[in-house]
Amino acid sequence: MLCAKAAVSALQPPKLLLGTLAVAFIAVVGSVLDAAGGAHYVRHLGLEGPRSDESIEATRLEAIANYQSMLPESFQVAEDPSGTMTLDEVKDACEQHYLEERASLEDEADRDHIEASYQATLVKLSELETTGVFGTMMTSAGEALGRFVRGVVTLQPVEALAALKEIVYEIPARSYDRNPFLTCLVGLLLVFTVALFGGAIARLDALDTGLGRKATAWVGLEYAWAHIGMFLQPLLLPLGLVGILAGLAALIGTPFNLPYLDVIGGILYVIAIVIGFVAAVLLIGYGLIASMLVGAVAVERADTGDAIQRAWSVLFRQPAQVALLMAVALAAFGVGLAVVDLAATFALQFAAGSWGGIIEGEAVRNAGSIAFLDFTFTSIPDTSSGSANGASAFMGFWETLVISLIIGYVFSWFATFGTRLFLAMRQLVDRQSTSVIWLPGGIPGSTVRVPGQPEDAFAAEDDYRAGNR
Repeated sequence: MLCAKAAVSALQPPKLLLGTLAVAFIAVVGSVLDAAGGAHYVRHLGLEGPRSDESIEATRLEAIANYQSMLPESFQVAEDPSGTMTLDEVKDACEQHYLEERASLEDEADRDHIEASYQATLVKLSELETTGVFGTMMTSAGEALGRFVRGVVTLQPVEALAALKEIVYEIPARSYDRNPFLTCLVGLLLVFTVALFGGAIARLDALDTGLGRKATAWVGLEYAWAHIGMFLQPLLLPLGLVGILAGLAALIGTPFNLPYLDVIGGILYVIAIVIGFVAAVLLIGYGLIASMLVGAVAVERADTGDAIQRAWSVLFRQPAQVALLMAVALAAFGVGLAVVDLAATFALQFAAGSWGGIIEGEAVRNAGSIAFLDFTFTSIPDTSSGSANGASAFMGFWETLVISLIIGYVFSWFATFGTRLFLAMRQLVDRQSTSVIWLPGGIPGSTVRVPGQPEDAFAAEDDYRAGNR
């Protein structure tokens, strides 16, 4: 129940606020990475297996040419001497054609039909836009997350596990295979965000679960920032070891790829297999205990070695317990996310349908278009003009805020679950109470607090001598 209730505890306002801030931070920095790294994918193809860049681009150009051929000849104006239009030129031509057709119609029903057709065309054209590594990874993860929730809600564990595998392994692996440098940058961004904002949420849950204290978001951020190194190091060290193993295998195998020496390399290939097994154990274990590493620092202020040792020891001593707790927590999370998304989707659609009563403004027609369990958050393109365009922009801002809260809940749950999984396994393996939480002024090497003897130089320049916070 401790781990299952993480799905509810993650909804606490301070945690949800920190989760939303984390999402905003990831989105801003990820957009900068995409702008600097360039567009490598097509939105509707995503991370589609082993297809080459040339094959994907050929498919994209063929689709653009098909849309160009459907336009009247008078609108097929291209800067390219060959007459081939770019995606932006096709979009502009479709808009001009739509405006011309709409102006010639007097019946409102016919106008609505033309507008719906134009919006559907814009959706299809937007799927042909090129995107960067970060944007494509997030879109693919959103699609997989939707399948995971549907699998949980409809009691289809195979579908849920397949979606979870795609999020945890397949998406990073495909992205790394084609763009290793940019994928590593995205990974570092996620690790830092988990360390800072996830550490803050984990600390809030440790105080709440262990001591019953309802701390503010600032208390969690203060703790996470003061111990940012402690949060980062256990998250980065296993990945660094895997990188070292990959470099070692490459170094050993390089000379044995030359002619004649390759025979010896084939005999010694068992070395690469052994290194691969070690890397696989590290990565699989890391995937299982990553959240616990954050929880260990949040609960016990554990250093790098202690956090990794504690997390790995409980994993190997009680693997069945870890698997059971994770299964229960993931099932509760799937149901919780479905409820949160249902509430948000209903709220957006209710607001769009009721705003203005019987008078439907032009801006409202594009509101409330987010579909249930669509975590790519695809919306109908805005076709309003004049003051309605400005109103639609404000409405879009509020809807984006609601969407950020949904994704923030996912982040909040991950950090909250990390704390609760660590506390649960510590109690099962070490018989240690969940109320044992490190506090400032504790005896060095323990989590026992000594009243009246606060530890010096804790949390930057604040030594907590100024009374209750």
